[in-house]
Amino acid sequence: MKKVQSLRNAVMVSLLAGTTVVWGGTVFAQEDLQEFALEDMVVTATRTESKMVDVPVNATVISAEKIADRHYLDVADALKDVPGANVLDTGKGAYEKKLVLNGDERVLVLVDGRRVNNEMGSTSGGRASFDFNQLPDVSLVERIEVVKGHGGALYGSDAVGGVVNIITKKMEHSYGKVSMGFGSNQARDAKAMYTIKEGKTGVMVAASKYKQGYYKYKDVADGDTKRWAAPSNYDNEKVSLKLVQDLTDKTALTVGYDYSKFDGFSPTKAKDPSLNATNKKTTNIYAKYDWTVNESDAGYLQVYHNKLDYYNKGGMEAKDYGFDAQQSLTTSENNKLVFGTSYRKSKATNYISYADGGDINNFALFISDFWEFSPTWSLNAEARYDKHSKAGSKTTFSAGLNKKFDENSHAYFNWGQVFKAPNIDNLYYNTNEVYPPYQDSLGSKIIYKGNSDLKPEKGETWTLGYGTKINNKTSIDISYFQSNLKDAIDWKQTSYVDPTDPNYMIYLDEAANIDKQKKNGLELSISHELNDNWNLEASYTYVRVRNDNNDGSGYVRDNNYIPNMYRFGVRYHDDLWNADLFLRGGSGADTSGANDWYGNYTQKYVDSNYVTLDMSVSYKASKDLSFYAKGYNLLNKAYAESAGAVNYAYSYPAQGRRFIIGAEYTF
Repeated sequence: MKKVQSLRNAVMVSLLAGTTVVWGGTVFAQEDLQEFALEDMVVTATRTESKMVDVPVNATVISAEKIADRHYLDVADALKDVPGANVLDTGKGAYEKKLVLNGDERVLVLVDGRRVNNEMGSTSGGRASFDFNQLPDVSLVERIEVVKGHGGALYGSDAVGGVVNIITKKMEHSYGKVSMGFGSNQARDAKAMYTIKEGKTGVMVAASKYKQGYYKYKDVADGDTKRWAAPSNYDNEKVSLKLVQDLTDKTALTVGYDYSKFDGFSPTKAKDPSLNATNKKTTNIYAKYDWTVNESDAGYLQVYHNKLDYYNKGGMEAKDYGFDAQQSLTTSENNKLVFGTSYRKSKATNYISYADGGDINNFALFISDFWEFSPTWSLNAEARYDKHSKAGSKTTFSAGLNKKFDENSHAYFNWGQVFKAPNIDNLYYNTNEVYPPYQDSLGSKIIYKGNSDLKPEKGETWTLGYGTKINNKTSIDISYFQSNLKDAIDWKQTSYVDPTDPNYMIYLDEAANIDKQKKNGLELSISHELNDNWNLEASYTYVRVRNDNNDGSGYVRDNNYIPNMYRFGVRYHDDLWNADLFLRGGSGADTSGANDWYGNYTQKYVDSNYVTLDMSVSYKASKDLSFYAKGYNLLNKAYAESAGAVNYAYSYPAQGRRFIIGAEYTF
């Protein structure tokens, strides 16, 4: 007992001392470490509510309790606590956050099952199509479901690495919540949410604003903590409104509006900063009609219109609108079908890069069959037909086999086909950029050219996994995945002297189906309850990504990704206190480099490994009032989550040590 008490004191002193160093005082916060996922229900894996132990997928659920207790700043902050999820924060003020699942940036993002990916493509290049800064505020979120592995047969394009479904709160009673936090680097975080429930009508409104005055980082070259030489301030504002009207006991209508504005500056380099003014606005409007047929069968029809306005050295606009319809049908005690259809049309205008605009549309039909063919064995089989305006027609299939040993243990195998249509940037992007002379007195023109004849990316992926809970104390999950893609889209570069002006070298980057990709990896996560107050959590993820660029070199490592990722957390909790320390790290990063055509030495990573320590503490002062403190990079390490370095300086260095303290009041 003395050892436990000493350990408690050591953790609490460490956490609070870290806060005191910066703030000269003590502030507090609250939580719950995620319970073993097999106890949770999940919707995303099969498009209908199922027990985790019954679905043949590698899935994680972040609960409402965990979201509330850890006082996450945003959804990306929460996803960093998911084993196997790699959040690439490019930092630098007003820039973007991307998610990598199973070594792939092609991740489908849903809000209440509604697609929110940007069909134009990533604003910072790469294969991602969503910036997690643009999601509704985390105070609205009831739970986050993360399904790793293929999702194409159920959800279509973009669900190559997996699916993230942000499920917002239900309106069951009237209440409100406000919070305010202040932190390092002139950070301020304000959130407010209020729900009204009167009879059959529910209204929820939320607003938030996160503001940071500047950006500081630890310089990997000399070990000094520095502030960006150029402005790096930014604001992130969000407003959401949702109305739910129960029409009858079995039908309901939901209408909603989500707005976000991400505005500020993003310096491009640490040692030689140039300045980008960035402004992103999203305006999403949606309506959904739900119905239930009986206790086990339900359906819905939803329509949506998503709009992104983006400015960075020029204006861009992307609009997506469409509809989804779905119905579940229980055909027997051991069999259930889910079937539906969807349509979306996307149009984008980039006033510099494709002034004439570009558009695509896609129509789809899907069906999923769950069959429990014995008391402990079940099979999920899924099929989807897509008709894409540019990529043509394609039917994809997937299947999953699940063996349930008991209510806390299962083993599974799933396999699926991938169909990833090219985005609008891949198809229509076309622009010239002129750069000043470099070392051999030649200037340079870079021409980016989309390709309207691109084929869709295709492939297969499979996962083998096992999860169990031992003696209600120890939970273990282990999985192995592998994927193979062909016709992967990349930008192929060729160079030649400009025939019309010999003073310029032309570098042509053209979208092409030139890559083959192989990915495989292992994920292991363990959580253990020491006693009623102490919990431990750890995970290890290994991912290997290889590309064949069709240049005769065969498959070579994609050095944009760190292969080994580690997480270890310790938590103390009682009726008043919740405290977490989380150690995160990576190893095996590629540090090789070469001189570019400007004469700079470029790398993906300066150091091959890194370790950082985060904290979260909360104290419940009363039933309605709590205080919290969060600390990031307590060890003040120089590292980067996103690849890129020039002359041994990270292009996207992670922020240095920083804290935020605040209070939350519920009424």
